[in-house]
Amino acid sequence: MSLADEYGTDVEIYRRDGTVYADTRTGAPEQLLTHLDDLGFIRKASSIYTWHELPEGLSHAETHRRSLRAVLLLTAAGYDANISHNLYDKATHSAVVAQLKSRTAKGAQVPPRAASSPSSRRSR
Repeated sequence: MSLADEYGTDVEIYRRDGTVYADTRTGAPEQLLTHLDDLGFIRKASSIYTWHELPEGLSHAETHRRSLRAVLLLTAAGYDANISHNLYDKATHSAVVAQLKSRTAKGAQVPPRAASSPSSRRSR
């Protein structure tokens, strides 16, 4: 069972042992997995699970920026996405939001979520 399954969300982004993971719920739609691919996460799979990881060697600031950007874009697209407290900081959040607002004003669009049942929201 993935963390997203455990928490009832679409995506859980967290750091463990120096690696940043994006766990999706079991049976997540291909569109969600492709969004994570497009957001710079690398898709991994075993015989049972599919998950994503950020590439190794990124700076601390870059892992925070990419993780927050992914959560904000996925949330805007209608997914229930959470980020762990050890990847969140207010300054990075503000910078990513400003960057996304600027890109949206220039015509960039957030890809829509595929039709599926809504997941429940939980607080961190």
